[in-house]
Parts: sequence; structure tokens; C-alpha cells
Amino acid sequence: MRNRILTVTGILLVLGIVLYIIGVRSTKLHISVAAEPVVCLGGVRATLETCASGFPITNSLITTVIVLLIFFIVILAGTRNMQVVPRGFQNTLEVLVEAFYNFAQGVDRKNVAKFFPFCASAFFFMLVSNITGLIPGVGSIGVCVPTAKEAAIVAPITDVTMAEEPAGAADFFASWPLACEKGTTLVPFLRAPTADLNMTLAWALASVALIQFFGFQALGIGYLTKFFNFREGFMMALVGILELISEFVRIIAFAFRLFGNIFAGEVILVVMAFLFPYLLPAPFYAFELFVAFIQALIFAVLSLVFMSLATEAHGGHHGETSAH
Repeated sequence: MRNRILTVTGILLVLGIVLYIIGVRSTKLHISVAAEPVVCLGGVRATLETCASGFPITNSLITTVIVLLIFFIVILAGTRNMQVVPRGFQNTLEVLVEAFYNFAQGVDRKNVAKFFPFCASAFFFMLVSNITGLIPGVGSIGVCVPTAKEAAIVAPITDVTMAEEPAGAADFFASWPLACEKGTTLVPFLRAPTADLNMTLAWALASVALIQFFGFQALGIGYLTKFFNFREGFMMALVGILELISEFVRIIAFAFRLFGNIFAGEVILVVMAFLFPYLLPAPFYAFELFVAFIQALIFAVLSLVFMSLATEAHGGHHGETSAH
């Protein structure tokens, strides 16, 4: 079996080198930091990434709806015929949920029932969302939008001259029937939701808001002494102010950590596909699968830990700063 795998890999590598040498590759790979609107409901497009008017339906929003539908179907299929002794798909779902629940119990057994719904939802949603960016067609199939659209709206002109491509940069796939014509750029129909800063920021705000909610729920108004502690001297008052600042920093850290890692993964795959699109991106796809799991787990675990620390009395907060 190992020899067969090595043989097939070798043949594919040689074939890839030959295709690359004769110019069978794409030079118009595109990736955007911001989620691009696929359509502008009730309006028109201003640039590749914004609408001049109307409500933008972005590619990340479309993928988010698809991911939510997947979860709805999976949950419906797994709970349609609930049995005391689980079998089949129900058993698979229970194993996944129970594994994360047991893990959460190791962090805070006392309050796990309160923290688990949000943290588990965040983990599974982000895991699936991260993986969607690695599915063939996501980020590569879409609509062609004129690159001169922005200039035409800001200052209408009658003649737009596009820069000529450098010599030797001919795109083999440019002549295909579904390829974007010269002067247009691909706006993909689908994009990983977590590669959109709006999505990660929303989850970050929800997480930090719940951290404060559980803190007030457990400690009442005394929770504020964590931030405004003027009875134990200047040093503790300063520590409290730093703790208050850290609460806002968490929003940025939560949002940009997840967004940065997933977007960076997209960039790496695009660069590798541009340099040598045959077999070279494969190890990076495996690495990005690992990153997809780790980043989802990190967000969920950090939320769980900070929620647990927020419910502790003032004396139990000294270790929180080191948790950042």
C-alpha cells in the first residue's frame, strides 16, 4: 500500500511539473481582507467590497446561513428518534457533545451547566466554519465584477484602459467558458465565515458580554470590586484598572486571533497555489485542518476559563492576568 501511494504521488508530481512548465496555471488568484457583497439588495455595488446603496449580501453571510442550515439538519436528524440506548447517528452526536462536556467539567465542574451551551456552540460552529474555507469551490467560484467599477462611480469616465499583464504571465484558464474576462475580478459566492472580521467580532462581543453577565450573576454588585478596588491601597486600585482595560482588550484579542489565523491560512493556500498549484498546497491543507480545530478550541476554552474566573470571589482573581 505504501509503495502504491508513493508511486501515485510521484506520477502526480511529475505530471504537475510538466503542466507547470508548459504554463497550465492561473495567474489571477484573488483574495480580499473584507467579505465581498455578492449582491446588493435594493442598491448597486460601489466597489468590490462595498455597496453604494442597499443591503449587502456578502459571501461570508451566505456561508454562515449554509453552516447554520447544516447544524439544523444534523440536530434534527440526530434527535428525530431519540433512544435511551443511542445508536447510529444519535450515538455519534452524543459522543461529540459528551466529549466536550467532560472537557469543560475539568475547567469548572460547578458552573459547567451554565457555560457549556455557549462554549460548545462556539466550538462546533467555528470548527465547521473554519473547515468550509478548505472545501473546493469555496473562494474560487463566484461572479465576475468589473475592477473599474469604483472609478466609474466616483468619477464617471468613458474610457478605461486596463494595465497589460507582464510578459510570460498568460493565464491558461482565462480562455475557459466560465473564466472571468480581462478587466474583471472574481467575487466568490462562498467564503469561510470566520475569515470575516464581522463574524469573529460578533462572537467576541457575545463572549465578553456573557463573562460580565456570569460575574454579576455570581457575585452581584461585588463583582465591580474586581475593577474598582480602592480599599486595599494604590497598587490594588491600579491592578483593578488594568483588569478593566483587559476586559476590553479581550474583545480585540478574541476577534483578531480567530480572524487572523483563518485569513492567514487562506493567504498561504493562495500563495502556494500560485507558486506551484500541483501537490505543493496539500501539506498546507492538512496544516489548515489542524489550525481550524485548534482555533475553534482556543476560542471556546478561553471563553470557558474567563467565565469561570469571573464567578470567583475577589481573592480568586489574582491568577486571571496570567491567563491572558
